[in-house]
Amino acid sequence: MSKEEIKNLEELILYHKRKYYDGETEISDAEFDSLEERLKILDSNNPVLFIVGTKEGEEKGKVTHDPPMLSCQKAKTVEEVLKWSNNKPITMGYKVDGLSLKLVYNNSRLIVASTRGSGLQGDDVTLNILRIESIPKTIPFDKMIEVRGELYMEISEFNRINRVLPEIEKYSNPRNLAAGTIKQKDSKIVYERKLKFEAWDLLGYGRDTSVDEQVKILSTWGFDSSYFHTIEEPDYETISKPFKKVEEERERLDFEIDGVVFKYSLANHREEVGETDHHPRWQIALKFESKGKTTTLKDITWQVGRTAVLTPVAELEPVKIAGAVISRATLHNADFLQSLKANPGDIVYVERSGEVIPKIIKVTVKNTDSEVKFPDKCSSCGAETRRIGVNLVCMGNNCREKEIQQIKYWIKITKIDGLGGKSIEKLYDIGYVKHYSDLYGLTEEQLVEHLGKNGSKIYQSINSTRELPFHIFLAGLGIETLGRTMGKKLVKHFTSLEELKNASINQLIALEGISDITAKLINKGINEEERYENRFKRGLIIIPP
Repeated sequence: MSKEEIKNLEELILYHKRKYYDGETEISDAEFDSLEERLKILDSNNPVLFIVGTKEGEEKGKVTHDPPMLSCQKAKTVEEVLKWSNNKPITMGYKVDGLSLKLVYNNSRLIVASTRGSGLQGDDVTLNILRIESIPKTIPFDKMIEVRGELYMEISEFNRINRVLPEIEKYSNPRNLAAGTIKQKDSKIVYERKLKFEAWDLLGYGRDTSVDEQVKILSTWGFDSSYFHTIEEPDYETISKPFKKVEEERERLDFEIDGVVFKYSLANHREEVGETDHHPRWQIALKFESKGKTTTLKDITWQVGRTAVLTPVAELEPVKIAGAVISRATLHNADFLQSLKANPGDIVYVERSGEVIPKIIKVTVKNTDSEVKFPDKCSSCGAETRRIGVNLVCMGNNCREKEIQQIKYWIKITKIDGLGGKSIEKLYDIGYVKHYSDLYGLTEEQLVEHLGKNGSKIYQSINSTRELPFHIFLAGLGIETLGRTMGKKLVKHFTSLEELKNASINQLIALEGISDITAKLINKGINEEERYENRFKRGLIIIPP
């Protein structure tokens, strides 16, 4: 395969695709097809086969919006929406908390995708959008057409990804993670992170289509639509009732919404009112009341994790938010707490959304003047603490809570059944299990004596994990960023623990999806001998990949 020939073909195909997009074709369809066929032979998955790029004359990497992608005017009450409707049929849809995106199709194929940006011009993200499974790459329509909508990430997917990211790379909400994903240079990361798209507009199909007709068309093309209910004769009841229903269902949705968008159903009504420089007059959003509440920060406690990082936790005056009583909320890390400037006694604003852990957004009333103080001793072992990056870290070598968390993590990864938190603490305190490898030195008699008749089942479960696939073994070591998924990736390239220990940071960075930060964490963690030492000579067998 000639890399130079591939590069020349990419540039030539892009040039002629742009010319075609501008209506200034220079070669015949047959000549263009022969260029594509040659590139397919050399590199069948080359993204240039599917991408058009930006128009000639545009700033590189930018796409102009015509018509502009305007903002949505907002209402605070149902009465405002009713007045705006002006007795016209309206359609309502979710106001998805994501990124506005436009998709341009020509000759049935997706040729351009771009963000909203300034509303007049956005970033060309076509290459990454082609990696998103939920967005159709072809549609049964052979003319130029544009689909606009919202790109977002489901809460469950956000939680899955955030769990395996190192603390300093974690995202605060699904929208930010979706935005960070679409900017990734590594296309494999975009493919592995499942993004979704909800369509809310169709331009170029026909001037007289109603919203209902657009939804049906989009659905047959494979799109999800954010619009789901039409109100033929708007009044207070017909608007407020479905709005309240959505508000009640909001917490059960697997994606974040912050309100409902109403839109004139009929095309002629939309044309009648037109738009301002800021927003269309035929569309309005009614946002939900705040999903958070204020309460008193009673205390700040510090929890020690398996990586020795101390996480600050807010102990709150109990408050009911979105159907749940909240008495604790994460403060993420030392850096977040310092920027928040929160102290016990302050009034704080707390939010809860979906399955995401309750979080403190800001201090609303400052009742204390003192600066934020960090413990200089570990809350578990009393050893010195030290600020490292955004975190406060326990520097102790024998920290009870850290070691117990490591044992719990090993049990979770290897799926040992029957050993709960209290049982682990009991075995730790009597000296039987100080390290997860000590589990394999336990006898059935010891387990029965201290944990009762359930000890026999626990013993059998421990023995069932004596033979572990290499990637499970690696994940169980508790190294930050090295979970099951990363373990599978590593064992494709390193067939033994010794080989992985000898790998350089540059070798790790060379693997797809491994950043500089992740590589350093893996390299440091895998070379900490206390994670395994000679303790795994107790009959534990690592199954090579």
